[in-house]
Amino acid sequence: MTCVIVDHSRLWSLLSWFTYERFWIVTAAEVFVVLSGVVLGTVYGDKLLRHGWLAVVRGLGRRAVTLYIAFLSVTLSLLLISLLGIDVSSLTGSDNSVSGLIKSLDPLTMNAAAWRDLALMRLGPWPFEIVGLYVWLVAAAAPCLLALRLAGWRLLLGGSWLLYFWYRIDPHALTTADFEKAFPILAWQLLFVHGIAIGYHREHIRALMNRASRAVPVGLVSAAAAFVVFALCNPWTEGPSLLRWSLVSPDRFTDLYFRYFSLTDLGIGRILNLAVALPVGYALLTWCWRVARPLGVVFVTLGQQSLAAFVLQVYGVLLFEHMAWLQANDFWINTLAQAALVLGIAGLLEGSRRLRKVMNSGDGRGFSWQSRDPVYGVPSPLVHLLQPAEPAPMTPEHP
Repeated sequence: MTCVIVDHSRLWSLLSWFTYERFWIVTAAEVFVVLSGVVLGTVYGDKLLRHGWLAVVRGLGRRAVTLYIAFLSVTLSLLLISLLGIDVSSLTGSDNSVSGLIKSLDPLTMNAAAWRDLALMRLGPWPFEIVGLYVWLVAAAAPCLLALRLAGWRLLLGGSWLLYFWYRIDPHALTTADFEKAFPILAWQLLFVHGIAIGYHREHIRALMNRASRAVPVGLVSAAAAFVVFALCNPWTEGPSLLRWSLVSPDRFTDLYFRYFSLTDLGIGRILNLAVALPVGYALLTWCWRVARPLGVVFVTLGQQSLAAFVLQVYGVLLFEHMAWLQANDFWINTLAQAALVLGIAGLLEGSRRLRKVMNSGDGRGFSWQSRDPVYGVPSPLVHLLQPAEPAPMTPEHP
């Protein structure tokens, strides 16, 4: 989530050196989609076994509706802000679809077509458009879990790959929503479905990795290192010469990138990079957790309350666009502004959590409220990958 906030602010800074495709050709979006699937597979996989499929369908249905309402609310809020005379064009994307609707946002003139476009998520602010993708993915999670339960992972993943290759052969959108220009459902479902399968079979995967030969981690680290070398040769990234290598020429890198590492349609090279980056990154974060511990509360807060963080960063990005002192694009001022935004959002979320805890504590000597993830509706301690535990801080606990 921290990378999302930094990348969406689109400022040149010390933080931006280390976020967007710096050490791997992977962005926060892919990681977020996979981890969302892992959390759903973990939590609702257990719920399916314990309470049956109706409980799963009800829970996931509520989550999809929550995301849908959040998407519409943020979009509508920007339209209302625009009516106050504040320019929101920086959040509307290349075709300015939101700006076009602004002209018709009037109770006296707004027609059925305009309301239909809002209801079908055909438009929305680009920093929030991935939430539109999540609406559809969460809605599809229940059939995926049932397929895992009844038919097994091979059939589910095989079907997911067929949809992916169908899109690669014949690229097209399933909906008329703007978010599919950046996150086509047929391509991005591949990451989410694999995440669900990983979460559902996490115990089997852990046992398999414990029995794996030494060659497996060595191979993963070697492949991850090769992708790091390739990513550091990216001619488009900013930063010092230490982070800008030339082992791959700019022309060769550009050719390989657009052939195999494209973001929108998830090139196969990007998928392979993600496949090795996730386990290696997981191991590195576990090993380095004691170093990162001072910032742990920020990362955990943003992760546990990801939907609220996504909402707030939209308004943070809009605020940055109207700060005159950021227009000078000063490196250190930009860095401080991004750090302040990250800490400010985390502070607001943590303060809100503590306030709710106090309000639900009754006499103040205890509390009955338990933090819940706003996207998935489960107790925050069950969002395993986002709340480390000792002594291996990134090892999931069984719910």
